[in-house]
Amino acid sequence: MQAREVPVMDEVTMSALPATALSRTPIEVKVPSDTASGKAGGVRRNPYVAYRKLLPPQRVRELSQLRPWISVRDTIWCWAWIAAAWALVYFVPTWWAVLLAVPVIGTRYYALFIIGHDGMHRRIFTSGPASDLFTDLFLIGPIGMVNRINSRGHLEHHQNLANDDDPDLHKHACFNKADKLEYVLFLTGLASVINVFKNLFLRTGKVDAAGRSAAAESDASASDTNRRTHGVRDLLIIGAWQIGLIVGLTMLVGLAFGGSIDSPLSILTRGWWGYPVLWIMPVYLFTYLPNLIRAFVEHSHPEDDDIADEHRLITFLSNPIERLVLSPMNMNYHIGHHLWPSIPYYNLPIADRELRATPESARQGMEWRGSYLAYMWRYYVALPIEACKKSRHRAH
Repeated sequence: MQAREVPVMDEVTMSALPATALSRTPIEVKVPSDTASGKAGGVRRNPYVAYRKLLPPQRVRELSQLRPWISVRDTIWCWAWIAAAWALVYFVPTWWAVLLAVPVIGTRYYALFIIGHDGMHRRIFTSGPASDLFTDLFLIGPIGMVNRINSRGHLEHHQNLANDDDPDLHKHACFNKADKLEYVLFLTGLASVINVFKNLFLRTGKVDAAGRSAAAESDASASDTNRRTHGVRDLLIIGAWQIGLIVGLTMLVGLAFGGSIDSPLSILTRGWWGYPVLWIMPVYLFTYLPNLIRAFVEHSHPEDDDIADEHRLITFLSNPIERLVLSPMNMNYHIGHHLWPSIPYYNLPIADRELRATPESARQGMEWRGSYLAYMWRYYVALPIEACKKSRHRAH
């Protein structure tokens, strides 16, 4: 099938596209030359740009109106749950209290991280700097991230979905999950630790003209003010959180399990495991792993990547338990998020409902699935996938 080319377009221009533009034909976006760097222009596949016309631009603008009080309310509520879990361990110092606390801490921090994902798109407050500060202080700072640096990788993902330079390619492509052993190793999170670390803390990408078309205007604004190195402000936020968590949780556990305030050594010897067990473990098991799995299933197909690249827009309707663990704060409505990143998380269910009501939503290119676990099993049963074993990506 011959791919056709369209110029880089904004949302209003997209609304003028004829209905025939919503065909299954892969779409490519011309990338202008970068005169500053001397980088030549080229062509980048953008399989979802045509679908952005499915909701009228005026409706998208309405759904993109921010209500910051919702984000603030949800942030306070999630931190209250985390504080309650820590308090349970302090007042009821038993193994079962710890077992109860771990999933509560992890799932509620994952919800905070998803609110922070809106912060990466600067969709918390109308003021970009205020959105950055809130995101860093209350949402992603506790795991060593700051928005002005770490949002770059995520904006690159929006820019490059279905392209080889997508920083999240290792999450949703099949080249590294071509057989059952690779797949199980991926689901442990161990196979992706290095890539995730590099994307979060070392990668400093740039959103170019095609990325500005693929994502939202707020993404372009965020990219313009992003930094490539940590500043004093950033290091202070990260350092304060880590020192506070290490000291605070060590003292909490040490005192709860028999340590004395008059004997710092007794607190240390009894509470040394507070930070790894009541922070690192919950974040790994209930934030890092679910987010990795969600990123996989919401863009994945058990087929050759070159075919899958044509229809990686996927939403899971799922059930409340799966959403609690794998996609809190409406992140399961992933088609709407990729089509219109300007829409905040609390309006995504409305956007999804209206999107599914359009006749064009039945066309190939977008997919609504039921259960996350059911798809994960379907992928497992489909293995091995020979085309994925032969993928060009396996050489990298």
